[in-house]
Amino acid sequence: MDGQALKEKFPRLYSIFQNKDSLVGDLAVWEDNRSSSCITWNLSWHREMFEWEKNLEEQMITMISKVKWEVRGQDRLVWVGEDVQEYTVKSGYSILNCEDLMETSQSFQTLWSLKVVPSSIVCAWRLLLDRLPTRSNLARRGVQLENVQCPLCLGDVEIVKHLFNTFKVARKVWDMCDR
Repeated sequence: MDGQALKEKFPRLYSIFQNKDSLVGDLAVWEDNRSSSCITWNLSWHREMFEWEKNLEEQMITMISKVKWEVRGQDRLVWVGEDVQEYTVKSGYSILNCEDLMETSQSFQTLWSLKVVPSSIVCAWRLLLDRLPTRSNLARRGVQLENVQCPLCLGDVEIVKHLFNTFKVARKVWDMCDR
């Protein structure tokens, strides 16, 4: 059970809850130094609760009290780019430099030095990184689509390679450029 499920199951309580961004560890009063069992919950509300809302609160507390919590340390976001676990621009940049982008770094340098409309450069940059919103990429990111087939030819899966290389219209453009 996660916070999203609780938000959906108890929308009224969520709407009047004061600390919506709180961590579980901040809301629970733990026995014997944060063991897996919680004695009470430190919940704060924007206003005094109605009686029927108190019943909802009891239901929610009963539900979350049945969960066996695994306490492995402080509940927080951690940057895994460095040993100190804190994000720095230097650590982010070093991770980017270690990726496959180095293989195309000359292409990127050439691309960004071109004297063309910036939107064209951004489009080409996204093309090189396979970040264009093709149906395949959209489906991979969780966008609900009927299918991932190319809507123009209804044949192949719509991926960057298809749109700019194997698609029959793209092939005609390439053939014209070769002349």
